Amino acid sequence: MAKRGYQGTILRLLGARDHLATVVSTELRAPHFLRIVFASDSLLGTIDTGPASWLRFWFPDPSGRNIEHQRAYTIVESDSETGEFAIDFVLHEPAVPPSHWASNAHIGDSIALTSLSSTTFELPEALPAGYLLAGDAASTPALAAIVTTIPAPIPIELYLEEHDALDRQIPFPKHPNMNVHWVTRTSASALAEAIETRNWDGWRAWACLEMGSLRALRPRLKHDFAFAKADRFVQAYWRLDGAMGRERSSANED
Repeated sequence: MAKRGYQGTILRLLGARDHLATVVSTELRAPHFLRIVFASDSLLGTIDTGPASWLRFWFPDPSGRNIEHQRAYTIVESDSETGEFAIDFVLHEPAVPPSHWASNAHIGDSIALTSLSSTTFELPEALPAGYLLAGDAASTPALAAIVTTIPAPIPIELYLEEHDALDRQIPFPKHPNMNVHWVTRTSASALAEAIETRNWDGWRAWACLEMGSLRALRPRLKHDFAFAKADRFVQAYWRLDGAMGRERSSANED
């Protein structure tokens, strides 16, 4: 596979490995939410596909430049016997490189991806009193995997930031002890302000949001709700004012 310049060299030094994935099927699960099933002969035997695990995809530049754009996406389903796995895409307008590629993908199309530094959601041996989860359409695949992993007796308070009215049409699993709170994003602090001020002792928090929203939530989790560092996981999934992810040359090197 092509070395793809300086970024390719750095990633290889860090232990990354490139794989090729081919489109097997596509399914529009909501008007702006597309699931693509891929197949790869080399991927699934080399990675952990636990809940909320993810891959780094390299998307071609829509303008035709010799540049590939890296973005991370959550594995929502996988089958080690067939080598198939599914990825969900939010189709943005105007289209950024990932949604441009996904919305135009056809069966048989291929794309490069890298397996490196993925993390997974794991239940602790001593189960917490409950889980406070926060996300939006982009983190729905990871949240769905987490919700299906949490045992039925454990309560969940799920806060979902709505960027588009269509977000509520995205399929999401049920949980017998889950309360879902939709928060329209009127400002970067809207979701953080909407979370109930209460005693969260014994709970754990998991939040993956737009960068501005996450910045507003961090101090609430730490100071207002007193979540210890070990009991909270926070990560920005995307930026409203720009791209998150690296670029590399797509030109082959001999």
